[in-house]
Parts: sequence; structure tokens; C-alpha cells
Amino acid sequence: MSVAQASRSVAPISGRASTRLWRWEQVGLAVLLAATASMFLWGLDRNGWANPYYSAAAQAGSQDWKAFFYGSLDAGNLITVDKPPLSIWIMSLSVRLFGLNSWALLVPQALMGVTTTWLIYKIIRRSHSAAPALLGGLIYATTPVVVLMSRYNNPEPLMGLLTVAAVYFVLRAIEDNRWAWYLLAGASLGLGFMAKQIQAFLPIPALVLVVLIFGAGTLGARLVRLLAALAALIISGGWWMTLVELTPAAARPYVGGSATNSILELTLDYNGLARFIRIPTQADGNRAAAHDELAPYNGGFTRIFDGNFAPEIAWVLFPAIALSIVMIVLHRTLSLSTRKRSAAVLGVAWFTTTLLLLCFMGSMIHTYYTYSLAAPTALVVPIGLYELWRKRDRVVPRSVGGLVIASGTYMCFRVLNYSDVWPIWFRILVVAGGILCAAGWLICSSKRGTLMTAGGVAISLILAPMGANVYTLAMPQKGTNPQSGPIANDPMAMSRLLASARAGTPAWAAQIAFGAEPSPHVAELLRQQGNEWTAATYSAQNAALYQLESGRPVIALGGWLGTDPAPTLSQFQRLVTERKVGYFIWQEDLLERGELSQDTIDISLWVHENFKEETVDGVRIYDLDS
Repeated sequence: MSVAQASRSVAPISGRASTRLWRWEQVGLAVLLAATASMFLWGLDRNGWANPYYSAAAQAGSQDWKAFFYGSLDAGNLITVDKPPLSIWIMSLSVRLFGLNSWALLVPQALMGVTTTWLIYKIIRRSHSAAPALLGGLIYATTPVVVLMSRYNNPEPLMGLLTVAAVYFVLRAIEDNRWAWYLLAGASLGLGFMAKQIQAFLPIPALVLVVLIFGAGTLGARLVRLLAALAALIISGGWWMTLVELTPAAARPYVGGSATNSILELTLDYNGLARFIRIPTQADGNRAAAHDELAPYNGGFTRIFDGNFAPEIAWVLFPAIALSIVMIVLHRTLSLSTRKRSAAVLGVAWFTTTLLLLCFMGSMIHTYYTYSLAAPTALVVPIGLYELWRKRDRVVPRSVGGLVIASGTYMCFRVLNYSDVWPIWFRILVVAGGILCAAGWLICSSKRGTLMTAGGVAISLILAPMGANVYTLAMPQKGTNPQSGPIANDPMAMSRLLASARAGTPAWAAQIAFGAEPSPHVAELLRQQGNEWTAATYSAQNAALYQLESGRPVIALGGWLGTDPAPTLSQFQRLVTERKVGYFIWQEDLLERGELSQDTIDISLWVHENFKEETVDGVRIYDLDS
């Protein structure tokens, strides 16, 4: 048989095999995205208003275009939320289309989570086969903090989508060097900044690094393209800030979270440097004075592995750390192609930067900030495992792979021990499954055995996180600091403190974290008011809940925590004189805590001294229109 005849006889078989593989991949991707959407959307309305602070801003934006543009907390435009408004815009438009309800507020976030899962797959698929690409999407979609936040209305889902999109665009730029990809990457990061400010910039060191190492052309040409991306970032992320900063203060709402009514100050201080410093606090959460006993600072490498942060992200953190080191140390052994190396370097650099920042940033940190670590983890783990799998015929890669799987099993066992809720059979299943997979990795040699081991490894990586997700889906998530998984066994763990706050202990914590449950009778009174603002109260969560229930604007005195100098006493007195405010709702617990701004305290005392108090359904209110 000639070579031509042989090639003709083989080609159809090769084509059919290729078609089968392509179909398998498409089915796998469709199943992954459908399952992700089902998980993110299932019973979504049980989260109610989720974070009332952002829900109220979305409501205000759906009622008034000025409130929409500025991200005002109320349709009367007295004060904004403490973030740029991009995520608020999306929710506001959804509310305008579908009305004010949980689904209108939360479905956009779920769809963002599904799209980000798809982009994780696309990023890995550009350099690797379908199996690691699908595994990356699976790891991302089942990470507990991702499931939590994809069902919530904080800015994280939009920020995550935009930062992952920027990573995808940079990898495309490295491949064909087109200007459009660089500009799209910069614009995506700028829009990510419009969602969550500097948190969106975490991938930048990794993106710059891979462009400088792997980009086409001379070093000067790469720098020029990076500068173009920077210009796109500045324009897309800075135009709104510039307009707000140049608008006279009298013509716009107060910038919530700032001390000087400045969006620039908010960016550099409250959402910037303040996140990197340690703020001394007491064990009960109050800010500490000079001689108070301080709560211990939890910063350092151990932070991400403690009982507060680990249940959100740490299930595959040991494998991610180990595989990052492996891809650096064994890069010659793994013999990666240029395209694979660019993806690996980007993933490792992004993962390392984010991990270090989360470990060592200041005390103004929430457990859900670990959301930023989910995407780089979902890149590093499948890429690293796949490359070790390819070289498993060698002793070192085979041994290292087994140790990585074992380390993941140990980490899962450790995180499970942070709660007493986990049933013993599930703990045994997680540990036994991990041990079997590690053993299979080390000893399997047949084709069937390797396929079973590969599938088992994928299941072992997501089994424990999926267990946490079951608890997350079963429990309504509300307030300012949602958490995934079951309640912790440590009495001082955040999940237990939040459970106590939810039960009203202490009362001030419940009002800050969740907001006081609005009285139906008071809400009905507010609906009947015709004033520009139907009421005023503090903190922002309390004001937001009354606004959401009544459908009318409510002033959040002092903004988020009642500490902003807005409105001042004279400004509030003028509003009352002009009959623009209907009621004042008294919050004794927050006053007794003593951390409100002096303006908020002065307003409260002035109302108490000049207006008659009445109690409606256990709520102390003052009629300012009488």
C-alpha cells in the first residue's frame, strides 16, 4: 500500500474520532453551564433583598435617573453608596424592566457567574485540551464563595466577570498582537474598577508580566501596547469619577463613605489605603480606645486557612499552592509550549499576588473578598494537574501528583473540622475518596484505569466544596457579610457572631449587619407620606429596608454606618423646615454604641427635643411634618 493510500484510509477514521471528541466537549460544556446556571438560580428568591444597601440603591436608580447615574441610596439623592455604580446600573435596569423583586435584583449576578465560568473554560482551552478546560470551569463554579456571591447582589460578580474577561483578552493579545485585544483588556479592567474599585486591579501585575515575557515584537512595542491598554483603563474607569468630581457638591448627592464629599478621596482612602492598615478594634467589634484590650489581628499566611476564610476558598488551596511551586520548579521537566507557558505564568502570578494580598491586607476585610482568589485558583489547579498527568510516566511528576491530591484531601478534612454540622459519613467519604484517587494516580497504568482516576480526581476536588454549597443553598443569605457553608464550631467565628447578631445579640450588630426588620405598620405610614423623603434613620441597612418595604425614599443619616457628615444638622433642619422629610425613626441601640458621627447624634437630639415621640408597633418614631 502506498503512503497516499494509507493516508486516505486513515483520514476518515481520524475525522470521525475528531468529531466524536468535539461533540463530547460540546456536551460537557453544555452540561457544565446548565448545571452552573441551575445551582446559581435555584431558590434564588429565598435571599430576599440580599444586601439591602445595594438593593435600595437599585430601587432608587429605577425610580430616578439622577439617582441611577450617581448610585444614590435614595431617589431623593441625598447620599450615594460607597462604591461606583456600575453594578447598581445593571440591577436598576433590571428592576425597571421586571419590577422590584428578588429575581430582578439577583438573576443578573447569577448570569454573570455563569458567563465567568464559561470564560474560565475559554481561557484554559486556548492552550490546553478540553478536559482541563472543563475541570477549570467546574472548580470555579463549585467554589463556595463563587456560589455564594453569584447568588448575591454585591459588586463581586460583575467585578469577577470583567477581570476574567481582561485575562482572556490579554491571552488573545499575546497570540496575535492585535491592538483591539489590548484595548479591550484595559477597558475591562477599567469597568471592573467601576464595579469594585482597586480590587479589580489584582490581575494587573500578572497581565503585565506575561505581556513583557511572551508578547510579540520588541520590548518597546510591548510597552507601547501596555500604555494603550492603560489609557483604555483610565478612560473606561475614570470618566464617571471625573464627572462626579467636577460636578459642584450642591448639584449632586453626597459621596457616601468619604469624609470630604469626594469620589477621589473615597477611592484613595476608604476603598484604597484604608484596606491595607490595621484598625484597632475590641473583641465585640467596637473600635478600640487607647487603653482597651484589642481583638487579635488575624493577618498573615494563616488567615486564609482559619475558620472564617477557609470555608469560602481553601478546599483546593493546598493543591493550588503546591502546583504553583511545581510549575515554577519543574518547568523544564514539564516542557510546556509557549502558549501553555503563558497561561501557566499568568495563572501562577495572578494566584500568588491575590493570595499574598488577602493574607496580609489590613483589618477592613470580609471573608467574601476571597472571591478574587477563585478565578486564578481555577486556572492553576487544572493546568498544573494536567501537565503532571502528561508526565506521569516519570517518577517525579507521578509522585508529586499523588502528593498534590493527598494535600487537597488533607485540606478538605481540615476545613470540615471547622464545623460540627458535617455528618460523619460525609467526612469519611471525602477522606476515603481522596486517598483512593491519590493511590490511583500513583499506581494506575491501564487506559481504563487512568480514565477512572482522572474522573475520580475531578470528583474529589469538588466533593467537599459541593457539600458546603448544599448548606449555602439551603440557608437564606442576607446582610452585609454573607457566608457559605454550615455554622462554625468556634464561638468567636464570624458565622457564629453573625448568627448571634441575626438573633439580636447585640442589637446594634443586627442593625449594622442585617438591618432591623421593618414594622409593617410603620412601612404603611411611610407609604402614605407625600414628602420628598418619607423618613430618616440610621444605619443605612435600616434605612434601606424601610425604603424597600415602603417604596419611598428614606434618608440614611450618615451613610453606611451613620458616620459620614451628611446631612449636617443645619441641612437636616432646612429639609424639615421645607417639609421634605416625613418621619424620623429612632434607633436607640446605635446611639448607645457611640460610633455615629456628631452630625447624626446632633440630628437625633434635635428631633428628640423638638418633636413629639410616638410608638408604633414597638418602633419609636417622630412626625416631622406635624
